[in-house]
Amino acid sequence: MAKTREEYTRANRVAWNEAASRHAAINNDELFEAFKNPDHVTFEDEILETLLRVGVKGKSVIQVCCNNGVETLSLRNMGASRCVGVDSAEEFLAHGRQMIEIAGAEDQVELIQSDVYDLPRDLEASFDIVLTTIGVLSWMPDLEAFFRILQGLLKPGGKLVMEEMHPILFMYEPGVDGDKSSIQHSYFDDHVWEETTGLDYYGGEEYESQPNFSFMHRLDAILMAGINSGMTLQSFKELDYDISFFCSDLEDSPTKPPLGYVMVMENGKS
Repeated sequence: MAKTREEYTRANRVAWNEAASRHAAINNDELFEAFKNPDHVTFEDEILETLLRVGVKGKSVIQVCCNNGVETLSLRNMGASRCVGVDSAEEFLAHGRQMIEIAGAEDQVELIQSDVYDLPRDLEASFDIVLTTIGVLSWMPDLEAFFRILQGLLKPGGKLVMEEMHPILFMYEPGVDGDKSSIQHSYFDDHVWEETTGLDYYGGEEYESQPNFSFMHRLDAILMAGINSGMTLQSFKELDYDISFFCSDLEDSPTKPPLGYVMVMENGKS
């Protein structure tokens, strides 16, 4: 039985909060040490090149669905003047605030707990850049509304920078016991995935978790949702390397599909 948008996002918040301590056990010591360096940046490859090309220095930037804020803090280290990260999971944000304190960045980086569909109104039309990174879109039950929210955060002429796993990957299931990942779903399958095996994509631990819900959004739906919100497409590049830790063996497959993409859209509304 289908749930409301609020029911989906509430369930996912609970599931992500459950995962926070598991991610922290693997990553936090290293991250806390790394961010003592004011030049430390976690971005790599195409997304880093794209942010440098768009220009972060001196800009106001908001990262939507920022997790523990490592990328939000990286934006500050790249010279952004104001950095805001928004996420629904309080546990991840608590870890992020520890990192911000260690980095001495309390005056430049702010983390806000909020459902993405109910952001504070005072954030509207306040940012030069909106950033979303790997794995955000698959948690969004309402794609059109999500892009309207992103557009609404931008100043006129502001840029949306998006790094994402390619939706064609939703056709695949990972191999088991050394088997290769294989196509098992239609690209046009629009059902909701419900999982209860946890969200530990770093350690790979499976555990009995609260249910979480993810959604398949085709590439045409993603592009049109952005365009319909009032933004124009500036650049789009498909990636041939793994960015999502999902079906990673496909990176070396002789019949490799696109594994990710980076795109930039510009706010055309005044």
